[in-house]
Amino acid sequence: MEILNLMANIISREIGISPPAARGLLKLSIMDEFGPFKSLREISYTDMVLTVNNSLRKRFISLDIKDHEQILSNLINELNKHQSLFTLE
Repeated sequence: MEILNLMANIISREIGISPPAARGLLKLSIMDEFGPFKSLREISYTDMVLTVNNSLRKRFISLDIKDHEQILSNLINELNKHQSLFTLE
């Protein structure tokens, strides 16, 4: 999923982890939000915004990520800019 790679690259750069680790963090957040039975291909733009605002926020807080609100805001802005990627997949 292209949007996951885009978001993982942002997280990777912002918090200093590898892109695969950032993708894992995103995938775990999606699983927290929707359970293990929703495929990544079924994730919509709205689902991703919900994931960022809820599960990913909780994970950032539990990991004591500094400036997590700014990072989350950047992710939402990127989601808004690249919303069309959800319709292409």
